[in-house]
Amino acid sequence: MSGSTTERGLGWRHQQDVESLRRRHVEGTACWWCERPMFKDPARNFDGKTLEGDHSEARSRGGRKADRLMHSTCNRQRGDGSKDELRPAVTGVWPPPAGAPAVAMVELTGPPEPRAHVLYWG
Repeated sequence: MSGSTTERGLGWRHQQDVESLRRRHVEGTACWWCERPMFKDPARNFDGKTLEGDHSEARSRGGRKADRLMHSTCNRQRGDGSKDELRPAVTGVWPPPAGAPAVAMVELTGPPEPRAHVLYWG
């Protein structure tokens, strides 16, 4: 989804919520999605991007307030929350370092999982 926050249905109130989260952020706090440290300075984040506000109850499921910060890439991967059980903090499959190819090959061992997904790291 592209466009401004207002065009995406995230207007002034959302922007204020996210700014409040950023002001209160403790440097190095682990991201809920990937468990990597989060920093106010985008250059220190694994994806080199600014932290974004996330709705723990996805907007598609009625969530109205951004109540936590996540890396931009992690927030994009989470999307509507339907893949929460596939987050790296649970699966142990981590995002590649900044500058690495967006698609990574992973060797699977054992029987395939009944629900296999590929997360976009770009």
